[in-house]
Amino acid sequence: MPIPHRPVGLRARLVSAALAIALALGPVPVAAQIENLPRLGDPSADELSPQAERRLGESIMRQIRRDAAWLDDADLVDYLNRLAAPLSATPAAGSTSFEFFALAEASINAFALPGGYIGVHTGLLTAAETESEVAAVLAHEIGHVTQRHIARMLAQQKQVSLVSMAGMVLALLAARSNPQAAMGSLLIGGEMARSNMLSFSREAEREADRVGFEILRQADFDVQSMVSFFGRLQQASRFYESNAPAYMRTHPVTGERIGDMQLRLRESRYRQRADSIEFQLLRARLRALADDSAEGRRTARALAEQSVRQSPKAGPAPWFGLASVAAAQRDWARVETALAQAQSLVGSAGHPYLEVLGASARLESGDARGAADRATRALARFPDARSLARVQGEALIAAGQPGEALRLINDHLLVWRGDARLWALSAQANFALGRRAEAHRAVAEQYLLLGSPMSALDQLRRGQKAGDTDFYAASMIDSRIREIEPDALREFEETRQQGQQR
Repeated sequence: MPIPHRPVGLRARLVSAALAIALALGPVPVAAQIENLPRLGDPSADELSPQAERRLGESIMRQIRRDAAWLDDADLVDYLNRLAAPLSATPAAGSTSFEFFALAEASINAFALPGGYIGVHTGLLTAAETESEVAAVLAHEIGHVTQRHIARMLAQQKQVSLVSMAGMVLALLAARSNPQAAMGSLLIGGEMARSNMLSFSREAEREADRVGFEILRQADFDVQSMVSFFGRLQQASRFYESNAPAYMRTHPVTGERIGDMQLRLRESRYRQRADSIEFQLLRARLRALADDSAEGRRTARALAEQSVRQSPKAGPAPWFGLASVAAAQRDWARVETALAQAQSLVGSAGHPYLEVLGASARLESGDARGAADRATRALARFPDARSLARVQGEALIAAGQPGEALRLINDHLLVWRGDARLWALSAQANFALGRRAEAHRAVAEQYLLLGSPMSALDQLRRGQKAGDTDFYAASMIDSRIREIEPDALREFEETRQQGQQR
């Protein structure tokens, strides 16, 4: 599937989100929440409460999910969370619950938000040479969350307001992608001296390295990957040093950080870890679709064709990359032949990623019935493939079978209740069947998962007025309205405060 690249809009939304949540929380001095913070890294600190951090993170995520750069890519998101599961389960990672998400950003990056949200740029996966290198970056970001670095930044000024807190959060986030955006965010949070923030950030980076290295080691990943990946970043920084922005000169991957990692590496047992087939396939797809312009597609197609021609037995990933770019060009015949080659190299067990692309290609080519049949057969073999459940529902609705689609979607929602796309498909099927109240209820659940309780509340009230509910369904809608009204009111206040600042 094509990957959009609209990073500027995302950064603007992040700034708005931080201001909105800060204003909604009110100008309460952080000193009221933070007193006598111990040294950096002490987990006993009584800093900004986890509940407040989560609210801040949720507000920022609400804006991120509305941006085109946010990827609702079930295969990619599920992969990131599976890859991170052994990392977050280590003793060094603590007890925080993490949620990993993906952004269509070409830069090599990942970032931690308040509340355990961690974003990963697609550029990180396309640039990584091994899966352990991706894990190393995720472990580093988990280290930032575990050590509560965003909350600890507030200790630099005892009376910093929550508006300034929002600016500092956005400065830390934006700086990881765009130095100019970082400087703009620092102006928003102007109560903190820039030099103090950058100095703290360097110390936080070193601590995240230390904690991340231990997380990586405890999860049995190749710890050498952390040294190799950050070493390559250091070399890249040197290459661009003469034109590097101010932030990059004061916040680089330093030789000191690399040296610290190398010392830890000498004290660790070497572990070689093979890349998973999922990593290989996803990286090939992301590389093939990195440039969504027509010229970019042609270039990617030519490179993919050359790769499989020179090394036809190198593995399934090159063929999968070729099939992905062929699908983007709507060359359905080449999609099928490339997938057949990938299948022969994967083996008899097959792989759900191949089936998802095959079924999606049939759906896009107009063969909805064929797409539904392929997805249904594949789900029998790969029942944990959430993306296949989505394609199956889409195909059945397109094939004029909303009743069958709804029956299967309801089954899938028992497993993946948190999948907003499945709720959207449930709404489509219900509308097609004339079940207006249930359709509005499904749309409401979709909006809730996307972080828009106000829109969800509106849909539930529409459902109340639909006139086709029985007593049980009406009671469910009434109960759900009572549950989400406080969140909708909070979102309303955030939006109102944000509007006053424009």
